[in-house]
Amino acid sequence: MELVTKPSRNAILIRAITNIIFGLLILLFPGLSLLILAFAFAINIMIVGLFMIFEPAFDSQNKHAILTVLLGLATVAIGVFVMSKPLAGITVLSYIIAAWALFYGLIDLFVGFKLADNNDGHGWIFVVTGLLSTIFAIYLAFNPLEGSLAIVWVLGLYALAVGIVLAVQAIKLKPAKKPTKAKK
Repeated sequence: MELVTKPSRNAILIRAITNIIFGLLILLFPGLSLLILAFAFAINIMIVGLFMIFEPAFDSQNKHAILTVLLGLATVAIGVFVMSKPLAGITVLSYIIAAWALFYGLIDLFVGFKLADNNDGHGWIFVVTGLLSTIFAIYLAFNPLEGSLAIVWVLGLYALAVGIVLAVQAIKLKPAKKPTKAKK
C-alpha cells in the first residue's frame, strides 16, 4: 500500500473552487452570512443542550444529574432565544470573541514586555500582537454588530485568497501520471 504524500491536481482544484465560491458568497452577502452564523450558533447550542438533558439517562454515575438537566434546559432555551433574536446572539458571540481577544492580547503584552526585559529581540512581536488584539477586543466590545460584520468580511477575504492561491497551485501542478504496472 502506497502512502499519498502529494494531493492530486483535481483535489486541489476542488478545494480552490470551493474556497472561491465560499469567499465570494460571504463577500456578496455579508449580512446574510452573519445571520447564518447566528442560526448555526443557535442550532449548535440547542444540540449541546439536548445532549445535556438526556446525558444522565445514559450515565448512571452522574452525581449531578439534576444540575446537568437544568443546564441543558437553559442551554436549549438560549438556543431558542438566539433563533428568535439572531442579532442578540451575534452580540453575545461578539462579546465572547472580544473577551477572548482581550485575554490573549493582555497575555501577549505581558510576554512581550518580559522578553524585552530579557533583551530578547523578539519581544516587540508579542507587544504588537498584544496591542492589536487588545484594540480589536475594545472595538468589538463597544461595536459588537459592526465588529462581527468586520469578522465576516475578513473570513470572506481569507477564503477568497486561499482559493486563489490553491487555484494557482493547481494550475502549476502537473497532472499525475498513471502508474504503470511492473512486468514480472
